[in-house]
Amino acid sequence: MSSTTLQGRMVGPLDKRRRMTRCLGCAKRHIKCEGGFPCAHCIRQNTMCVAQQQSGHGMTKFVNKTQRDDFGGGHQISSQKGMAIRNRHSSETHPLDFIGKDKGTRFLDNFASFIQENMFTTSFSTILPDLLPLISTSPVLYHAVIAVGALDVNRHTCGRALQGEKPPNVDAMTSYHKSMGILRSSLGKGNVTQREDILWATFFLGLFELLSDDSGEGWVKHMLYGTSKMLQLGGPSDCMSSARRIFYDLFRVLEASRALLFNEETILSQECWLQLQNSLSSNSTGWDPMEEIITLMIKASSFSLRAAAIIDRIPEPERFTDPAVALVAAEGLNLQETIYNWHTRTLLQLVQDGPDQNSNLALLYYHALLIFLSGNYDYFPYWNDIPAPVLTPAEVSEHLSTILYLSAEVLRHSKIPGVMLFFPVTVAGARARTVDQRLEILNLLGLVFSKGFVVANKIRDNLLERWAERDRKQSMHLAT
Repeated sequence: MSSTTLQGRMVGPLDKRRRMTRCLGCAKRHIKCEGGFPCAHCIRQNTMCVAQQQSGHGMTKFVNKTQRDDFGGGHQISSQKGMAIRNRHSSETHPLDFIGKDKGTRFLDNFASFIQENMFTTSFSTILPDLLPLISTSPVLYHAVIAVGALDVNRHTCGRALQGEKPPNVDAMTSYHKSMGILRSSLGKGNVTQREDILWATFFLGLFELLSDDSGEGWVKHMLYGTSKMLQLGGPSDCMSSARRIFYDLFRVLEASRALLFNEETILSQECWLQLQNSLSSNSTGWDPMEEIITLMIKASSFSLRAAAIIDRIPEPERFTDPAVALVAAEGLNLQETIYNWHTRTLLQLVQDGPDQNSNLALLYYHALLIFLSGNYDYFPYWNDIPAPVLTPAEVSEHLSTILYLSAEVLRHSKIPGVMLFFPVTVAGARARTVDQRLEILNLLGLVFSKGFVVANKIRDNLLERWAERDRKQSMHLAT
């Protein structure tokens, strides 16, 4: 057989053509394999479903050595055996379109497109070559990504099902619950903290919540009791595989935003994780503004909680004279100065190297972080006579306007998903005073919602309640 013919028979992990070969598990047990991936028996036994490797005619080979290429403008990940995953907007025919697909294959196809269209981090769009081998052998990860893919199909088809099939949102929920069931049974196993498939499954299950549940509570639970817990049990290590490093960078930016949004602790503020980031940054080839602003977000979150705890321990009448209050103000000023220095260095780098796809997002976090830090001091009279990192109303208004402008730029002209903007948009919403500002914020949240992240409705509802309460108090004040 010629190499050309053999290459035509080789398929990648997204190919779901019917195979008569039993999986390894069923072959070892000498039982009939019901087919599918994972097969029904392996799902029931909560075991890895691995296809048998054959030689000669009809060989199936899993392709995992890839050449990574740009994803923009219809570019592709091209494997050494010819498999390609193109983005949704490519004018060329998707290579899997020549294959009769079952639903699982179609949902995997949509999952691949979702990855390409949502750039959570710079490296996130390159994760597919690392994920595909894990997906092919891990039922918990397979069902998690199928759930995300099916939900993406549901959004693009407005919930319409193909003839004779269930609506895609039903398939999405079914796969979500399958993955959750396997995840729960896997957590008691000894090697779970080292399994990258479990780590990624917790992320995609949390992402599913952002796409399906407008309360946001499911995402927070997955982050706190899934991903964070597993990372903490596994411990920090600067010796990471490609997939784990991409995961760490992704978790870091989402966790920093979560900690600030909910005013909660994060494992990333622990000394061991701060040391890990210092080690990674010192070994990198250049200074990364995004990595550094995330570090500052983590520090600001930790400082805010610590400062509040210090103040709460001091009786209110003594807060005007207690030296601990002055120390909190001084520490805040030092942090503010560090944030300003970040901005200066970032602008110099932008002038020298030009902007990249994350420049606006990093600047968004900068402007929001200054308002957040000032908010620790703005509303309390005992800071009035002490130097503290308080912004003037004019400065707050300027930062707010910049946040609204940059948010619109990011949402309309980049592949950065809207959930990455929840921290700055929420900060802007908390300070919005005019009708125009509020309408612009609502329009931004509506745009995030239209791109599939239904949790934007929760941010919207919280802001509407906050604005209504503020307007009510202002009306009462004017009436008196």
